[in-house]
Amino acid sequence: MSYIIRPWVTRDLKDIMHLIRESAAFHKALDQVTTTPEILRDDGFGKEATFGCLVAEVPPERTSKNGHTIVGYQFHYLSYCTWDGPILFGEDLYVVPEFRGKGIGTSLMNKVAKIALEKGCSQFRFISAQWNQPAMDFFTRLGAVNVTTQDHWHLCHIDGEHVRKLAEQSRK
Repeated sequence: MSYIIRPWVTRDLKDIMHLIRESAAFHKALDQVTTTPEILRDDGFGKEATFGCLVAEVPPERTSKNGHTIVGYQFHYLSYCTWDGPILFGEDLYVVPEFRGKGIGTSLMNKVAKIALEKGCSQFRFISAQWNQPAMDFFTRLGAVNVTTQDHWHLCHIDGEHVRKLAEQSRK
């Protein structure tokens, strides 16, 4: 199958937004998507971009059933591990279902691993939905270790109103 993996560009915003919504629907979380193309543009291409994105693109004659040539993406950003130094965190990996099993997901992971090494990172971390066993099997084949079961770490987050309450309680 013919495709390329490349860094995204601003003309990809509409297609990426479509895929983000498709991914959220797959995870039964479409109602949680608040990102807009404008937010993605400002955060991904602004003076101080906070993330990078790779896209998988097929030739125009191989478009998805929805007519898109961007058939996958992988978002990532730099983070830091106090024990291990810089790490690259993969926020999202998504490949359109009809293009899965063709090496696209692996190619996206290969390329982001290369980015991690170029940035001096010792690790590439990411999350996966607990119920998504095919994704977990895919990541395991690539050498991923599930730290939830191995090291008993849990990923936690504070959001929305709770973040505001914490900030209000900070000392000036």
